Amino acid sequence: MKILGMYDSAGKAAAAASAIRQAQQGDVVAYSPTAEPRLVEPRTVRSSPIRLFTLLGGLVGGAIGIALPVYTMLDSSLMVGGQPILSIPPIVVIAFELSMLCAALGGFLGFLVLGGLPTVATGAFDERCTDDRFAIVVTCAEGDGDAVRANLERAGAEEVRAG
Repeated sequence: MKILGMYDSAGKAAAAASAIRQAQQGDVVAYSPTAEPRLVEPRTVRSSPIRLFTLLGGLVGGAIGIALPVYTMLDSSLMVGGQPILSIPPIVVIAFELSMLCAALGGFLGFLVLGGLPTVATGAFDERCTDDRFAIVVTCAEGDGDAVRANLERAGAEEVRAG
């Protein structure tokens, strides 16, 4: 259940967000017409899982970059200038290029997947937040709805509605 509270000042919205977070009544998302540091929840820094997508993409690209020239060299088996059929320098160049390409594509794909992009659902949002109002959207359990509404109204919400 999503509940939206509209506020006329950042202080009231920050107080509401703080009260909801302290009571652990749900996930809080704040919408603001300006950058407001009081509305932002401090987060712990952790490593990004996108690097796993990049690593896997690089490994897959490197494997393809080795398999493709080896298969081509063994299939044609054309000896040129007395060199061995499986020559290492061209294999290394192609493997490197394909591993870099696939690593970049894997990282981009990871960015899209983990970021939930593209998304079409906007959820509970009020367009007044782009002009002069502040909004707090709380995602909570059905049973916590009344307590969340009370906390939002206690902080001075102009309007509280289910989103």
